[in-house]
Amino acid sequence: MGDKIYLDKNALKVLASDTRVNILKRLDERRRTVTELSRELNLAKATVHEHLSKLSGAGLIMRNNEMQHKWVYYELTRKGREILHPHETTKIRILLASASLAFAGGILGIYRFIQGISIIPELPGVPPSAVQPQIVHEPAYLIVGLALISVGALLPYLALRIRRGRTHP
Repeated sequence: MGDKIYLDKNALKVLASDTRVNILKRLDERRRTVTELSRELNLAKATVHEHLSKLSGAGLIMRNNEMQHKWVYYELTRKGREILHPHETTKIRILLASASLAFAGGILGIYRFIQGISIIPELPGVPPSAVQPQIVHEPAYLIVGLALISVGALLPYLALRIRRGRTHP
């Protein structure tokens, strides 16, 4: 997921066509067959097939016939998705980094709760060194720790939903 997308001369030539960009946008919604694209774009199947070949050659789409259907579906590759949604990867990275920080903060909060706070009670006429310190467990640390761990678990789920939202509508 962290790899950069490079556009070579061929990919730029492929993207110079409005028809091919429209095909990419249609495939961004969901996978489609040549017939569906032909009907939606009001183009001959042979023309659509030629555009699909160029898009496939540039690595922007791929054929998908693993579903054992009699039709061949075309769908976007990761490179194709990132061209249409260049900031999506950044959102996912931010969510995952935030999840890591929240999870670490949650662990620290729970650790602070378990460790407790050492309090030396002040007793009149007794020197502080003679008094046994009391360990007090502050519930706020536990509450904040559990909340942060929950957020840390939720954010990767959201990142996965963003990622799947583009690959499996």
